[in-house]
Amino acid sequence: MGAQAAEWEWEAFSAAALEAYRAARREEAVHLWQRAGALAREFPAGDPRRAASANNDALALLIDQAHESAAAALTSALAAWDGALDWTGGMAVSPAARSSMFHQRLEQRHVETYGDVRRARHRAFLTGAVALTRFNLGIARLFLDEDAAAETLLEKALAERERAFGPNNGEVAEIARVLSGKADAAEDDARMAQYDDKIRTVAENRATDVLDAWRKEQPHEMTDTRRLLAAAYLTAIVHERDFM
Repeated sequence: MGAQAAEWEWEAFSAAALEAYRAARREEAVHLWQRAGALAREFPAGDPRRAASANNDALALLIDQAHESAAAALTSALAAWDGALDWTGGMAVSPAARSSMFHQRLEQRHVETYGDVRRARHRAFLTGAVALTRFNLGIARLFLDEDAAAETLLEKALAERERAFGPNNGEVAEIARVLSGKADAAEDDARMAQYDDKIRTVAENRATDVLDAWRKEQPHEMTDTRRLLAAAYLTAIVHERDFM
């Protein structure tokens, strides 16, 4: 298989896996994630899709309640995300399509500056995928009775996801729901109310689902932008049915 064919295959497997997992077809999802992971291991070091696959592969361990192994795998996935965030500093960016000829000429004159701004935005967006790995690791830590470490991971995951994807993102509500439950168990009504407000914000005006957003926003060509968006949108969060 050619290198670019493998890239298209990775996307197809990863998107189909996410759909299957959401529909509670766990075995199908795990099989597809494993196929995508095998392809990702051939991608260059730092490629964000390698980190996305490392996260998705680790979900099989969480689903099987192999919490120590899942924690180790997700910790490795976080390290892979560090490499991916560094990768954004050198990623290729293409000029944005604009209706204004003035803006097009301005960008051509200052291509390096515009490129750096866009890379910084891409990096910030990618932290929203890192947040899901951090959340998944937090769940594994909870099952290992490492409550303090889990709390730190979950709170940071919520802040990262909300900052990158906005307060109406569905995964923001999923993370907040776990934190609300923990606050309730601790009889901390003020904190519980804070998290419940975030859940309510999503319920009242939920943002476009990540799979729909991915299909809408993906560039037609296989570019670094497409690679980054694929990783950001196709990183999976463990479903509450597998840990509640």
